[in-house]
Amino acid sequence: MSRSDRVEFFSKHDMMIPHMLEKAERLLEHDLDFSVMNLNDLLEFHHVHKHFEGGFYLVRWSEAVKLGYEAKVKEAIQAIKVFLFNLAPADFSRVIGQLEFSNRSNFWQLFRYFEIFKRVDKPLFAELLNDHPRHIRYILSLEKLVQFYSAEVRAFLLSAEESAEILLGYYEQKHIGESPAWYFPKALTDNDKEEIINVYLDSEEPNLNFVELVRHARQLKLSPRTRLKAKQVAGKIKEPILNSPNATRFTMGATLNKDQDDAVAFETDADGTMAIYGGKYFDSLRSDLELFLVFSNLFLYSDKEGLITLVSHLSEMDQLEKLFTQSRSEYMTGMVFAKKNMLSMAQLGIFGHYLKERGRPIEAVIDGFINDFFKEIWGMANLIFKMPQADLSAFEKIRLLAPDMEYLLKQYKAFVNDGDIEHELLQMDSTPLNFSDLPSLLAKKYLFSTHSTILELQAIFFNPNSMLARRGEEGNDETVFHALATKPMLKTDFEDYQRAYIERFISEGYLTINEEGVLEMVDPVMIFIAGRLYETGHISYWHYSSELRVAIDRMTEEGLLEVSDRLLTKEETSYLNFYLNAKEFSNGLDLRNKYLHGSHGRDIKQQEMDYLYFLRTFIVILIKLCDDVVLWQKFQRS
Repeated sequence: MSRSDRVEFFSKHDMMIPHMLEKAERLLEHDLDFSVMNLNDLLEFHHVHKHFEGGFYLVRWSEAVKLGYEAKVKEAIQAIKVFLFNLAPADFSRVIGQLEFSNRSNFWQLFRYFEIFKRVDKPLFAELLNDHPRHIRYILSLEKLVQFYSAEVRAFLLSAEESAEILLGYYEQKHIGESPAWYFPKALTDNDKEEIINVYLDSEEPNLNFVELVRHARQLKLSPRTRLKAKQVAGKIKEPILNSPNATRFTMGATLNKDQDDAVAFETDADGTMAIYGGKYFDSLRSDLELFLVFSNLFLYSDKEGLITLVSHLSEMDQLEKLFTQSRSEYMTGMVFAKKNMLSMAQLGIFGHYLKERGRPIEAVIDGFINDFFKEIWGMANLIFKMPQADLSAFEKIRLLAPDMEYLLKQYKAFVNDGDIEHELLQMDSTPLNFSDLPSLLAKKYLFSTHSTILELQAIFFNPNSMLARRGEEGNDETVFHALATKPMLKTDFEDYQRAYIERFISEGYLTINEEGVLEMVDPVMIFIAGRLYETGHISYWHYSSELRVAIDRMTEEGLLEVSDRLLTKEETSYLNFYLNAKEFSNGLDLRNKYLHGSHGRDIKQQEMDYLYFLRTFIVILIKLCDDVVLWQKFQRS
């Protein structure tokens, strides 16, 4: 039998389960003689067993049919036991070498379950590992085997070529979906692990992805010397790649046209996109408040819900980017994030240059905005804050702005909690400020969800890789939500393999068919909200209409949504941590700490770039404060 015809069990959440049960039915309907089957044939029944063990059966099977199938599978499992018990030690290597890929994990699971390891002595096991080194990954998933053969597994890992990638994949790599559940022998020390990593770094062709994992390692206890070696190795690997004529390059830029009336115009060519901002439009903005709002209203540092647009979202990454090897302690980014970063920095640069020529540098504009907006308009009269002078060096500006920004946020926190700012009390509090702890003036600021129903709606209706997504040319796939929302769709408009899923979602109450035979969403508002959460992670409650807030309240009461009363969403908190500290991510810029502690670089141009990053980060914080106060005044101040 070919591998494609085999029954396979992948996971309890796999959408291929109905298809596999159809195959299992055809298999179990035959007259079976297990005594003449080879091990691969027998192990197919172990895959069937896993389906039954998980409670998966076809709806049409009666109880009698289920019992009959289960009896056959039980008989097959017993036949596997007999096969393994009768296997001579000299035949183990040959049999393992004949295993089909899908049966390797099952073999070792049953090797442990039937305690075959008690019949295979340790020298033979070491020999099997050396003969079949790829099988170490299946063995590592079985704690009992790892500890029983502890010395042999340790010796193998110290000598095997892929051991470093195994260690890094387990301890440091970020996984989309389930992480590998591996165990390592207690005899494998931290020094052993570092030795394995160093041998890998010294090898002829280390994989750049794994070298980067060494650089950003947090779980593995690696010395600064090993991290430095990883940085140097990564540099050597990257240099020819970046200088290759085949490297993909893109640009995102911004410029100023002093004679342009329009706020912005875009030009796109083969090299990238250029945003051209109008000098006459900037000239028309008179107050510091109007000038500051350019960052949210024109540069779009925030969206219509007041959410910061510059953060990295998983929904913005394509499938290939999600598959790239990244550290679990790393801030995950992709091409869209890189473009947003480039454009926003260019915007800040040209606007700062414009303001300087206008005779009111950006530091003065921000200072004026804080004074006018928070102190004059909203009554925070005793708020203390002062931007650094524009003529100071970038190094000095960061050293001054970092603590003053933190104190500004502490004052805002006090205003939210106490209704006033008591500086003497704040000066007695030396507790470090965590962005995740900053409160909002609104009790119901954001909604988010971890509910299985919302996650399923997102996977069905908004994931471009959903089984129901409509495949277009050149990767232009259309989500099923967009298809249903923009045109009449019939069941026959979907491919044959998709119609079974349409039936399933009709039976589960997500879809219905109207009198004209057109597919409709049963609760389009709920699905829309699930989609917004898929895109941004959170939705801002008070930015929605009263009608939509009623639907959001209903979903909250039903337990589908959870409420946050924080100033920042989780995604925004992570974004700030990425730039300002090393609290959450190993690849962050750590701008606040490295300048306060003197561990920054001495390159002047790099310091100037760091200041722009710091300044942009402070601007988005001010945008969040502004949004919070405006919503509070409009909806809840009374």
